[in-house]
This record gives sequence, structure tokens and C-alpha cells, in this order.
Amino acid sequence: MHRKKASRVLVPSALCAAILFGAAAPASAADGVAGPRVAEVTRQIETVQQQIEDRQAAAPAGPLDDLLGSLTKILDGLLGSLGGLLGGIKLPPIELPKLPELPALPIELPKLPALPAVPAAPALPAVPAAPELPAAPELPAAPELPAVPELPAVPEIPEVPDAPALP
Repeated sequence: MHRKKASRVLVPSALCAAILFGAAAPASAADGVAGPRVAEVTRQIETVQQQIEDRQAAAPAGPLDDLLGSLTKILDGLLGSLGGLLGGIKLPPIELPKLPELPALPIELPKLPALPAVPAAPALPAVPAAPELPAAPELPAAPELPAVPELPAVPEIPEVPDAPALP
């Protein structure tokens, strides 16, 4: 079955909103062909919506630039999911407005008072001398070792004859 073209033309952001809130659906969803895909994309959209709500709840704790960057990343993922659902329709990227640059505040650090001089370290006390060690006892004399007997001469080993040839 051929896909039907939408009877009305929507601006990309309005089209996204219409699809998110169920006011419009692609032709394949009306035909019932892409049922599992629609359920998967709907689940992804709910996950993204939950992430957006979590980020909005945590927004006061972090810098706004980080929040806008993460929202942009989430919206890019959402557009990719919607692009897969809509088939060949390309959606333009969603761009969040940029925050104006704040002027630099003139901040003067207070002058710190001069640090007092560090006093000299006290002298170390003298180390007492080590006590005298007693003299080591005399070692006993080594016992006499028996004489080593002479070793007999090694007889000469005759040459090994060649092995006979195999038949």
C-alpha cells in the first residue's frame, strides 16, 4: 500500500508537537503497518520526556549552559527518532536561543596583611655517645680435616663402532 501524503502542511516544530501530542500521525501509523515501530518510538519519546523533566527539576543546581547543551542533545535524539518514524521526511534541527553574554564584573581582591617572619628553629640537643660493646669471645680453632685420597685414573673409552646398515 502506498503511503499517503499529509493533507495539511505543518511547520517542523508544529509537526513535532502534533505528533508528540497525538493530533497527527504518519500515514503508515494510520494503516497499522508500523505498529511495533510506533510503540517503540512512543516509548523512546516518553523516555526523552522523562529525561527532560528530570533535567528541568535539576536545572537550578547547575549552570544554564550545561542545561541548554543537554536539552539540545535530547532534542537532537528526539528529532532522529521522529525522522525514523516519519520515513523520508527530514526535520530541521531545533535550535535553542543563545543566552546573551554577561558583562564582566570588576572584582577587586582585598589586600592581605604582610605575614610575620618565621622564627628560627631551636637547636637540637646533643646525641649521647653509644656505650662500649663488650669484646667478642675467641672462636675455637678449626678441627683438622682428613687428607683427600688420590682419585684413580680414568680409563680411556674405546670408540663406538658404526651401526650396521638396515636391509
